[in-house]
Amino acid sequence: MGKSSEIKVEKGKTKKDRKGRLLIQIGIIFTVIFVVIIPAFAVIHVVGNMRTYLEAKREFLSPIMKNAEEQIDKEIKNLEWYLRYWHGHEKEIRVNVIDKWDSINVDDTNLLSLIESDDVTYEQLDALSDREQLQIASYAYTIMYAYLSLSQWQMINESLFAFDIFSEKPGYVYADGGVLETVDVNLGLQLWENGDVPEPILDYIDGKNIKDQYERYEFKKDGEYYYVGYHPVVKDGKILYVIAIVHNWSDYHSTLIRNLIILIVISAALLVAAAAILLHFVNRTAVRPLRRVQDAVRTYRGDKESSAVIDKMSRITLNNELGELASDVSDLVIEIDRYNDENTKLVGEKKRVETELNLASEIQKGVLPIVFPDEKDYRLFASMNPAKEVGGDFYDFYPIDDTHVGIAIGDVSGKGVPASLFMMITKMLIKQFALAGNSAAQVLQKTNEMICAENKNNMFVTVWFGILDRTTGKITAASAGHEYPILRGSTGEFRLIKDKHGFVIGGMEGCKYKEYELELEPGSTLFLYTDGAAEATNSAEELFNTDRMLEALNKDPELQPEELWKAMDRAIDEFVGDAPQFDDLTMVCIRYNGGFEPSV
Repeated sequence: MGKSSEIKVEKGKTKKDRKGRLLIQIGIIFTVIFVVIIPAFAVIHVVGNMRTYLEAKREFLSPIMKNAEEQIDKEIKNLEWYLRYWHGHEKEIRVNVIDKWDSINVDDTNLLSLIESDDVTYEQLDALSDREQLQIASYAYTIMYAYLSLSQWQMINESLFAFDIFSEKPGYVYADGGVLETVDVNLGLQLWENGDVPEPILDYIDGKNIKDQYERYEFKKDGEYYYVGYHPVVKDGKILYVIAIVHNWSDYHSTLIRNLIILIVISAALLVAAAAILLHFVNRTAVRPLRRVQDAVRTYRGDKESSAVIDKMSRITLNNELGELASDVSDLVIEIDRYNDENTKLVGEKKRVETELNLASEIQKGVLPIVFPDEKDYRLFASMNPAKEVGGDFYDFYPIDDTHVGIAIGDVSGKGVPASLFMMITKMLIKQFALAGNSAAQVLQKTNEMICAENKNNMFVTVWFGILDRTTGKITAASAGHEYPILRGSTGEFRLIKDKHGFVIGGMEGCKYKEYELELEPGSTLFLYTDGAAEATNSAEELFNTDRMLEALNKDPELQPEELWKAMDRAIDEFVGDAPQFDDLTMVCIRYNGGFEPSV
C-alpha cells in the first residue's frame, strides 16, 4: 500500500509541475517568431530603401552623363586624335590650361577653322607644329573640363571625370569636373590603379556590355560608401573613353542604419508588448479554461462526482470552442454516469442470466441419462457437448419391456434456451409414445402430430429412433431427417447406412414415417451422431465430413463404445484446432454382444 501511495504522489507532482508549460511553450514560439521576423523585417527595410535610393540616383545620374557626352562631342571635333595626343602631353596641357589661361584663346583664323571643322583629318592635325597641336589640345581639354564641371555643379557635390580604358595606362584621366586631388576622384583612380578593376569596366574591355553600369563600393581606406556609375562613349562601334561619376552616399547609409536600429528597437519593444498582451489574452481565454477542464476531469476521475464537474464547467462562459468544450465535458460526464448506471444494471442482468443459464444447463444435463448400460448382451455410451450453455441436441435410451430397448438421438433447429426447451419436450414425447408400445414409425408420427399442434415458433427437430431386440440384435428404426447411422458388423470396417428419411418433426402435419431394420450380429457396433460431428469446421472453413468420421472409427474398430467415442472426439478436436465450436455435438455408440436370456 505504501509503494502505491508513493507512486500516486510522484504522479501528482509530475502533473503539477506541468502547469504553466503551455504559456512557456507559446512564449517560446512567439520569441522564435520575433527573432525571425525582426531581422527579416530589417533586411527587407534596408534592401528596399537601398534599392529605391540607388535606383533613383541612377535615373538622376544617367541623363547628366549622357548630356556631358553630347556636349563634348558637339564642341570637340576629331576627339579620338585629341585623346591620343593627351596621353603623351598631359603635363603640358595642364600647365598650359591652368598656368597660361590666356594662351588658350585662339586668334589664328586658320587654326580656329581646323578646330571647328568637321572635315579635318588626322594627317592635317599631325602636320601642325608642336605649339599649334598643344594649343588645339588645350582648347579641347578646356571644353571637356568645362562641360564636366558644369555637369558636376548640376549634381551638387558629385565627382565626374573622363578616363581611358584601352591605353597603356588604364585609368588615365583625361579631364575631371573638379580638383583631381579630391577624395572622390582619388577613389575612381584607386579602383583602377590598385588592380581592383570594376566588373562593368571588364565588360567594356571584353566588349560584352556596352551600356551604363552602376555598382556600390566601400572605400577600404576610410570606410566610406560610394555609388559609382560608368557611361561608355562609343564612336563607330569603338569605346573612346568612359565618363565616370562617383557619388558618396555614406551620410545616407549612416542615416539608414541609424533609422534601422531605431526601427528595430521600437519594433522589438512593440512586439514584446504585443506578446505580453497576447500571452495574457491566451492565458485568460485559453489556458485558464483548459486548466479548469483538466481539474474537473481529474476530479471526476478521482471521485466520480459529476455535480462538481458540471459546476466547474458552468463557470467557463466563453462564446467559442472552449465554451463548447466545457459544455461537452458536462454532457460527457452526465452520459458517463448514465452509462455506468445502465452498465451496472446490465452486469446484474448478465449475472442473473448466467445464473439461469447455468441452472438450465444443469437441468438439461439432468434430463439426459448419465448412467450407461453395461449388460452382458450390449453396451452403450453417449455424450452431448452444447455449443452454448444449453443446447438443442439430445440422446435417450430406456427399456421398453424385458427384451426391447428404445434408443433416440435428435437435433433441434437453433441453439440456446429455446432449443433446449423444445428438445426436452420432444424427448419426453418420444419416450412417452415408445413406452406406450408404439412402433418406431408410430412414435415419430405421434410425436410430430403433438409438436405441430402447438409449434407457434415453427421450430423443428431431426430424430433417429430405434428399438433394439436384445434377443436377436435386430433394430427396427425410423428417421425424421436425421444423419445417416454408421454400422460395423462383427468383422470388417464401419460403413455409412443410407437409410430412408422422413420429414423433420415439427415441419409439417400428417407426415408418415417408414421403418427399416438393422441386423446386429454379436460383435457389431452402431454409431449415431448429430450434424455437429460431420459439419465441425476448422479455421480454413473445411468440414470434418463423414469420410473423416469413417477414417477415425476404422483406425481401431474393435474398441468398446466409450473408447470409440473418445477416439472420435479426439479426431474432431485435432481437426478443428483453435476454431470455435458452432454447433452442438452429440454421439451415441452401441455394441451388441448377443446371448441375452430373458428372465422367466
